[in-house]
Amino acid sequence: MKLKPTLITALFFFFTFLTLSDIQAQEKKWEVDLSDKLYKVGWILQSNEGYIIAAGDKGLLAMNNETGEVVWHNEELKAVDKNSFLNIDGLPLFYVDYQPMLGKTRGLLINSSTGDIVFDTKDEGYRIKAFNLYPERGCILFEALKGQEQMLMKFSLKTWEQDWIASVGKNKGLIGKAKGALSSASFIEFGPFFTNNDQLILGKKDKILSYNFSSGALAWEQETKKKIKALVYSELNDKVYLGIKKSSKLTVLDPASGADVTPGKLKLRGSLLDVRADENNNLVLVETEGFNLIDPKTETFKWKKSFKIDYLDEVIPYKDSYIAIGKNEKNGSIALVSKDGKKEWDSKVKGYAYYATPTNNGVLYISTERSNILDYSNGKDLWKKDVKFKAIPAVTYDEKDNKAIIFENKKGYKFDLSSGDIELFAEDIELEKVNKKTPLTASYLDGNYFIGTDQHASLLSGDGKLVYTKYFDPVTSVGGLMDIAGKTASAAMGVDLDIQGSIDNINALTALSNGSYRSTGDQSDAKSTTSVAAGMYVGNSSGQMAPVFEITNTRFFNSKATTAHQFIVTKVKSDGAYIYQLNKATGNIDNKIKLVDKTPDYILDNIDTRVFLNEKNKMITCYQL
Repeated sequence: MKLKPTLITALFFFFTFLTLSDIQAQEKKWEVDLSDKLYKVGWILQSNEGYIIAAGDKGLLAMNNETGEVVWHNEELKAVDKNSFLNIDGLPLFYVDYQPMLGKTRGLLINSSTGDIVFDTKDEGYRIKAFNLYPERGCILFEALKGQEQMLMKFSLKTWEQDWIASVGKNKGLIGKAKGALSSASFIEFGPFFTNNDQLILGKKDKILSYNFSSGALAWEQETKKKIKALVYSELNDKVYLGIKKSSKLTVLDPASGADVTPGKLKLRGSLLDVRADENNNLVLVETEGFNLIDPKTETFKWKKSFKIDYLDEVIPYKDSYIAIGKNEKNGSIALVSKDGKKEWDSKVKGYAYYATPTNNGVLYISTERSNILDYSNGKDLWKKDVKFKAIPAVTYDEKDNKAIIFENKKGYKFDLSSGDIELFAEDIELEKVNKKTPLTASYLDGNYFIGTDQHASLLSGDGKLVYTKYFDPVTSVGGLMDIAGKTASAAMGVDLDIQGSIDNINALTALSNGSYRSTGDQSDAKSTTSVAAGMYVGNSSGQMAPVFEITNTRFFNSKATTAHQFIVTKVKSDGAYIYQLNKATGNIDNKIKLVDKTPDYILDNIDTRVFLNEKNKMITCYQL
């Protein structure tokens, strides 16, 4: 999962070697009683630039995270719903739903630095649920709901005002895939695509809609008989390619009018799986009966015969060739195909190949039965020994040995991604309360390997010895989200895999396979993508650029820059809940903070190594760790 950063960091639950009596309590940096300003503080969260946003019975305010000073206070915004809070990636903006004493629920975009309300839905009755940021087009596209009506809003980053809002149709069921950096979901399943003639095209379930990007006027819409399987816009020939579930027809549309302009020569033999562009200005068309290349200029297939492979599921363009992957629950295959559609080689794969990616030396794949790298020259195994992963492995990179480190099922491996050599350097490593379903992650730590989850902490030495391993019971009010994410990911694969693993590990494997060996922090940084730059500028009539805002990258993108410690949030029997600062190298707890409330409300800030507590729904306390 690439997640885009808010500054409210993920919580890590780890155990420690030391007892509570051995740890010194941490001193407070500042403490502010908000009883007079808010009466009762319902919740606290952190904005993109670091301010503490506090909501209470007497309004909404922001506090300077350095001093505790109240920066702004809006007394009108009483009892704002915490669940509606959304930080807008890379911008000093957040969104909340507000229910006034009289009138409908309003959606507000607020400048977190000043408290200015830059946008108010007022009595329109719609609520923002997801967004996508397009700085190159100077806008944010917000997705909103108005009852059961789905809405799309274009919000200008130049004027900080709504350009337009348009209906996208009724919500017929659950909202679709997760979008952007939000835990919310998007109803846009395909696109949005920006065409050469200033149109915005999107697809959802069984409907295609096209809008004028400048005005928001609906240009055209089409409803398909069955669910859309693939929808692609090609800038190369200004055409839209449409594939319908269980249909053997590929439809080509004119984006200006939505008219069917399908040439007679583009006929499918099976059901369309995907259409994507490659680096050579071709469109790769993948169907159940094979794949072929479409020349956008002539709108004809480049190959006389489509390339076939059993259980074809995915095609990955790689340089001047293509990697075709067949996936089946028991057996699959991987083939390298030339730019002329000829087979270079194919290799049988045991089990369901749930992960495959090109590397510098071959195709790395992991299936439910085996894993290896297939040499580009002949399709033979590069690794001298086959490895079977019963779960998604924990992955990191040893900067000293220049090898990938993989830990899974009590074993540690060192992989030389250049030569394909495998070294089994750790066996029978018993981690506290860890089994094959535990989604482990790993990070490199000065010649050793830190392995953990939200509830585990272990350190494995470079020579395969277990330095320490601990488990601690989590606070009962926290947790469960990762389990849901894991089950959802497994269900999406369409096969019953014995995998509850972390998507971060898949991202790390991808990064390592493509030569991205260095990370500023823990494993999830291995393939992080930064969202917007930290400033937005607009031009005036004389051509000069004036800043709308400027914020340093520090608050946005360095939340995992410190690798020496992890935060621990845990419940101690007969002594309440604590926040610990775990020293990953030793397993010791360097600092502790006692949580007063049974259901704690707190923020862990890894950037400035601080903890912010909302105690007794009135006292906001900052601890510097």
